[in-house]
Order: sequence, then C-alpha cells, then structure tokens
Amino acid sequence: MKKSMVWIVLIMILAACNTSPSKSPKVFPEPLPQSQGEQLYLDMKCPACHGYQGAGDGFLAEGLLPKPVDFSSAAAMQSIPDTELEKAIRRGKGIGMPAYPQFTSSQVGALVRYIRSLSQPPAN
Repeated sequence: MKKSMVWIVLIMILAACNTSPSKSPKVFPEPLPQSQGEQLYLDMKCPACHGYQGAGDGFLAEGLLPKPVDFSSAAAMQSIPDTELEKAIRRGKGIGMPAYPQFTSSQVGALVRYIRSLSQPPAN
C-alpha cells in the first residue's frame, strides 16, 4: 500500500472516531440511577430476582422458593417493617437472597428507602 493511501485511511479512521461533544448522544439508553439506594440495587444485581421495577419478576425469580418479594405492591410493602428489610439485606433470606453484611448503616438505609419508593406512585 502506498504511503499516501495509508495516510488517507488513517485520516478516515480518525475522522470516524471523532468524539467531540457535538457528536455525543443527547439521551442515554436508560436513565442514570437517581439515588445511592438505586445504585446499590443495580450494583448488587437485585433486578435479577426482584425485577427492575421491583415486581419480583426478574429473570431468576421463576426458579426461586420462596418467590422474591414484590416491592412494587403497596399492600405487600405495608406489612413489611423496615427492620425486616434491613435484616434481609444484612443476613440474606432463604437460599436465594444473599447477605450483604459489608453494607454500612447509611447504605442499608438508602437501599430500604429505594425499595420503599418502588411501591409509591410516580411523582408528577
């Protein structure tokens, strides 16, 4: 390949890789987490069992007994005190729910608040 052809190809590659701010996407494919609790929920892979909306319908939920709690149900969540949620996060529950004893009190509180928010109607 001629030297001039190599330069042309290199310039074309660099032009295609231009990441100037004017070329960046304006909308992300999914919303960014809005709270520490939501970030923990995603980082710890909670949606695998509880689902992204907290409905207990994650892709692993079908094979679990007991079934994951439906965090999106206001009726179900009213019967679960915060202390029970905190205990399940720290110690795990049954064979499906892993324990997270390494979480700080602040992290557990943030996660409980996020879980509770899943059963609330969206704010307008």
